Amino acid sequence: MLSLLAVVAVALMGLSPARQAWQINAWSLQYNRHALDPLAAQSTLTDPPAGHARAKFWQAKAALQSGNPALAETLIASQAAQSDPLAMRLMSDALAAQGDFAGALAIWQQAGDVASLLRVASQAGQAGRLEDALMAYQAAWRLDKESGTLPLVNFLLGSKPDYGMAENVLRQSLAALPNSRSWLAWSRRLGDALRAQKRWDEAITAYESVIIQAPDDWAAHIGLGWARYERGDSLQAAMSEFQGAINAPNSQGNGQLAIAQALTREKRFEEADAWFAQALALHPDNPGWYVARGNAARQAGNLALALAVYQEALTRFPDFGYAYYEIAQAYRLNEQSAQAIVAIERALALIAPPNAGYYARAGNIYEWAGDKNQALYAYRQALQIDPQNAEARKGVERLDK
Repeated sequence: MLSLLAVVAVALMGLSPARQAWQINAWSLQYNRHALDPLAAQSTLTDPPAGHARAKFWQAKAALQSGNPALAETLIASQAAQSDPLAMRLMSDALAAQGDFAGALAIWQQAGDVASLLRVASQAGQAGRLEDALMAYQAAWRLDKESGTLPLVNFLLGSKPDYGMAENVLRQSLAALPNSRSWLAWSRRLGDALRAQKRWDEAITAYESVIIQAPDDWAAHIGLGWARYERGDSLQAAMSEFQGAINAPNSQGNGQLAIAQALTREKRFEEADAWFAQALALHPDNPGWYVARGNAARQAGNLALALAVYQEALTRFPDFGYAYYEIAQAYRLNEQSAQAIVAIERALALIAPPNAGYYARAGNIYEWAGDKNQALYAYRQALQIDPQNAEARKGVERLDK
């Protein structure tokens, strides 16, 4: 119920509480029709009545959705300044949409909004804005190590390789939260970070600490197998750990894949292919595994098998750009220039963000096919993305004379 003072205030403005409520409800209905009905959207929407608590939130959200973040920022500024959580979320999205990522980041941090930080970090990483992604992942980790550690570490081990920083993050999280539910995953990833730095003995210790606590952790068995193999232990020592992964529940072909990859390194291609086939039979929905099998066949010189495997991957996953990238090279080796060009152009169309390696391969294929202009253009595109790309730089030096 409205307080007596509120009733008096409304009365002084010439409105009864009932009439004010009616006007608010009427405008809300009008707004909903305007938002949902294409015909109604062509009419002019009146300003919201005084006292409508959520009107500016709705209008700001609609402005964001329609691509007008500056209007959204204006609409929500006063509520955001009062630390209203929804207003701060809308304000941060509006700032990010206008390119003020640092300003948006400050608001998300102030609000303690870990979920939004992780969301925008992922989006920035996918768009190739790696520094923005790193800042957001680090901010999320500082606010909440439990939920922020693995996203940051996965980013540091994958998209923006910095194995030393990944190790430091993991050691801090393990020390701060020794009873975390993520202890096993953090320890396993510590093994990965150490292995990437070629610190084999320390990596082995990390993986073994996981297996002691969880003997059926297939990923730790695989990491341990690779650490032993890369340290120079026998192939059999690695295979024993990979077999441990196969014996673990829910490994879904990962142990078989590791054996196939190890045999490929040993150039025992026929044996490797049989293990690739076993892995794919257990996990047929992993597109990267088809490409790995095709690459191994291509390395063995078996272009017929390589092309068949790549084509199977593309039949199952028609928008998988990496498969087009690799089949283009197989077509080139098989002297099929038209098919190679179609494949690499499809790969370029699908890859996001643009990748220097893809453009360098495109330049190589165009040059091989005799199209100097397209080759030069592709090499230059590669250098715009990565000025240090050696293949593209040599291609420009050859052709730009």
